Amino acid sequence: MKHSTGKPTKAEQNRFDRMKEQGICIACYQNGDKGGQYIEIHHLLSGGRRIGHMATVSLCGWHHRKVLYRGCTEKQMRDELGPSLADGSKPFRAEFGTDAELLTIQNELLA
Repeated sequence: MKHSTGKPTKAEQNRFDRMKEQGICIACYQNGDKGGQYIEIHHLLSGGRRIGHMATVSLCGWHHRKVLYRGCTEKQMRDELGPSLADGSKPFRAEFGTDAELLTIQNELLA
Protein backbone atom coordinates (compact mmCIF):
# COMPACT_ATOMS: atom_id res chain seq x y z
CA MET A 1 0.00 0.00 0.00
CA LYS A 2 1.41 3.38 -0.98
CA HIS A 3 1.00 6.30 1.41
CA SER A 4 1.78 10.00 1.20
CA THR A 5 4.50 9.59 3.83
CA GLY A 6 6.50 6.99 1.92
CA LYS A 7 8.58 4.20 3.40
CA PRO A 8 9.69 4.80 7.01
CA THR A 9 13.35 5.54 7.68
CA LYS A 10 15.23 3.40 10.22
CA ALA A 11 14.51 5.98 12.93
CA GLU A 12 10.81 6.08 12.04
CA GLN A 13 10.59 2.28 11.95
CA ASN A 14 12.32 2.21 15.34
CA ARG A 15 9.56 4.50 16.65
CA PHE A 16 6.89 2.11 15.34
CA ASP A 17 8.68 -0.90 16.83
CA ARG A 18 8.99 0.77 20.24
CA MET A 19 5.31 1.76 20.20
CA LYS A 20 4.30 -1.84 19.43
CA GLU A 21 6.65 -3.24 22.10
CA GLN A 22 5.15 -0.94 24.73
CA GLY A 23 1.63 -1.98 23.75
CA ILE A 24 0.09 1.20 25.12
CA CYS A 25 -2.99 2.67 23.46
CA ILE A 26 -2.81 6.35 24.41
CA ALA A 27 -6.60 6.56 24.80
CA CYS A 28 -6.70 3.48 27.07
CA TYR A 29 -3.67 4.90 28.91
CA GLN A 30 -5.75 7.94 29.81
CA ASN A 31 -8.39 5.52 31.16
CA GLY A 32 -5.81 3.88 33.43
CA ASP A 33 -4.62 0.96 31.26
CA LYS A 34 -0.83 0.83 31.25
CA GLY A 35 -0.04 -1.52 28.38
CA GLY A 36 0.14 -5.05 27.13
CA GLN A 37 -2.18 -4.44 24.20
CA TYR A 38 -1.91 -5.04 20.48
CA ILE A 39 -1.72 -1.53 19.08
CA GLU A 40 -2.06 0.04 15.67
CA ILE A 41 -0.07 3.02 14.41
CA HIS A 42 -2.27 6.05 13.71
CA HIS A 43 -0.77 8.82 11.58
CA LEU A 44 -1.88 12.32 12.49
CA LEU A 45 -3.23 14.45 9.67
CA SER A 46 -3.18 18.02 8.46
CA GLY A 47 -5.56 18.96 5.69
CA GLY A 48 -6.49 15.31 5.30
CA ARG A 49 -2.89 14.23 4.63
CA ARG A 50 -0.44 12.39 6.85
CA ILE A 51 2.15 14.77 8.29
CA GLY A 52 4.91 12.21 8.72
CA HIS A 53 5.89 9.01 10.44
CA MET A 54 7.12 10.85 13.53
CA ALA A 55 3.62 12.34 13.96
CA THR A 56 2.10 9.02 15.00
CA VAL A 57 0.29 7.69 18.06
CA SER A 58 -0.53 4.16 19.17
CA LEU A 59 -4.17 3.12 19.43
CA CYS A 60 -5.90 -0.18 20.14
CA GLY A 61 -8.29 -1.64 17.59
CA TRP A 62 -11.31 -0.13 19.35
CA HIS A 63 -9.95 3.41 19.59
CA HIS A 64 -8.52 3.33 16.05
CA ARG A 65 -11.08 1.46 13.94
CA LYS A 66 -13.97 0.59 16.33
CA VAL A 67 -13.08 -3.12 16.50
CA LEU A 68 -15.31 -4.77 19.10
CA TYR A 69 -13.86 -7.07 21.76
CA ARG A 70 -15.31 -10.57 21.65
CA GLY A 71 -18.74 -10.65 23.27
CA CYS A 72 -19.05 -6.88 23.71
CA THR A 73 -21.55 -4.59 22.07
CA GLU A 74 -20.65 -1.23 20.60
CA LYS A 75 -22.51 0.49 23.43
CA GLN A 76 -20.62 -1.49 26.08
CA MET A 77 -17.31 -0.62 24.44
CA ARG A 78 -18.15 3.07 24.16
CA ASP A 79 -19.47 3.22 27.74
CA GLU A 80 -16.35 1.56 29.15
CA LEU A 81 -13.58 2.86 26.87
CA GLY A 82 -14.96 6.05 25.39
CA PRO A 83 -15.44 6.94 21.73
CA SER A 84 -13.54 5.41 18.86
CA LEU A 85 -11.76 7.61 16.33
CA ALA A 86 -13.95 5.81 13.79
CA ASP A 87 -16.96 7.53 15.44
CA GLY A 88 -15.49 10.83 14.28
CA SER A 89 -12.57 12.97 15.30
CA LYS A 90 -14.62 15.51 17.27
CA PRO A 91 -15.98 13.15 19.96
CA PHE A 92 -12.64 11.32 20.15
CA ARG A 93 -10.64 14.54 20.59
CA ALA A 94 -13.16 15.97 23.06
CA GLU A 95 -12.59 12.89 25.24
CA PHE A 96 -8.86 12.27 24.77
CA GLY A 97 -7.28 15.54 23.56
CA THR A 98 -6.09 17.31 20.45
CA ASP A 99 -3.61 15.79 18.04
CA ALA A 100 -0.87 17.91 19.61
CA GLU A 101 -1.81 16.68 23.10
CA LEU A 102 -1.94 13.05 21.97
CA LEU A 103 1.45 13.38 20.27
CA THR A 104 2.93 14.89 23.43
CA ILE A 105 1.66 11.96 25.51
CA GLN A 106 3.00 9.48 22.96
CA ASN A 107 6.43 11.14 22.84
CA GLU A 108 6.61 11.19 26.65
CA LEU A 109 5.85 7.47 26.77
CA LEU A 110 8.62 6.80 24.26
CA ALA A 111 11.18 9.02 26.03
